[in-house]
Amino acid sequence: MTTSVATLLESIEAGYALPSSWYTDGSIFERERDLLRRSWHYGAHTGELAQPGDQALCQIAGVPIVLLRDDANEIRGFVNICRHRAHTVVHERGNRPTLDCLHDGWIYNLDGCLRRAPRAETEPEFDASELGLIPVQTAVWGPTVWVNLDLEAPPFFEWIAGLPELVASHGLDVDAQVHAVEREWEIHANWKVFLDNAIECYHCPTCHPTLSQVLEMDPALHDLTIGGRYWIWHRVPLRKEALADSPAAPNGARNPDSVYYYFHWIFPTTYFQYAGPGFDIGTIDVRDVNVIRFRHLAFLPADTSPAEIEEHERRIDADPTVSEDVAICNRVQLAHEADFAPPGRLLPRSEWLLQHFQRVLIEEVAQRP
Repeated sequence: MTTSVATLLESIEAGYALPSSWYTDGSIFERERDLLRRSWHYGAHTGELAQPGDQALCQIAGVPIVLLRDDANEIRGFVNICRHRAHTVVHERGNRPTLDCLHDGWIYNLDGCLRRAPRAETEPEFDASELGLIPVQTAVWGPTVWVNLDLEAPPFFEWIAGLPELVASHGLDVDAQVHAVEREWEIHANWKVFLDNAIECYHCPTCHPTLSQVLEMDPALHDLTIGGRYWIWHRVPLRKEALADSPAAPNGARNPDSVYYYFHWIFPTTYFQYAGPGFDIGTIDVRDVNVIRFRHLAFLPADTSPAEIEEHERRIDADPTVSEDVAICNRVQLAHEADFAPPGRLLPRSEWLLQHFQRVLIEEVAQRP
């Protein structure tokens, strides 16, 4: 980093955003990739891992992960790289009794242990017990499965300490929801461009006119809170008169008892939002310094009818909010890549949650030798 950590933190405290180099510089991205690999991310949903032998795939900052349900009915995760010659082991989701590498015929049990390596019996020094797949941390919250590559990182429920209780206090029973709808987009922007855009609504009246018809945009009516070091939350009143006809209404917001829309960001790459029954997950798969894959997933009550799910899909596809955000992120990334403008001047009374996460980011990246 060309600017010292102390100088960057002083700039953040003074109300300035990160410099453009933090959105474009490959050497900074390398340091961030280490942070991403020791953080918690949404990985899959339990519907993909319902039966022993079920296997699902995800990746964290370029590292392929296989998630599975083992013979003891536990959800596990492993780095999806064979211990022989670095070929990926599992290539598609499905149900299998073992993990079979197609490159060389090495076979792993569902607990990750190496079961068979062709011709290994001819090698006296070969020790299969040392060659299991590399494990990762996993955690299950309702129908969602979370992943962390770092076995020494804080457990997931320590990472989000207080959030499950807060969500329950809002009347959302996370355990009663199931995966219903999923969409994805590729965005040519740095992952922090998306984070910067997502965790505040200062830009909403300008950039999201349809959403602004659903949510009250008077900042005096918004509650913004740092829930913990790694998560924040917003509470925004809903405009009830606009809910019925608007595709931008958050998941569950058309429930007549809904009064608020709740938004939480779980650092570094995932949001969790809801308004009444059901919730949405939005998650970023960081592919490169300027490429991300964004996935939006809707989870609805288990008794939701097929017709209701179809209606929910229709509303998601008609909602312009994500497409507007994609366009914003693409334009902001191009401006950062010009590397001409000085760091942006934030409005701390309106954007202090953004300040918080940029501060956490700098501190966490600085931990890397």
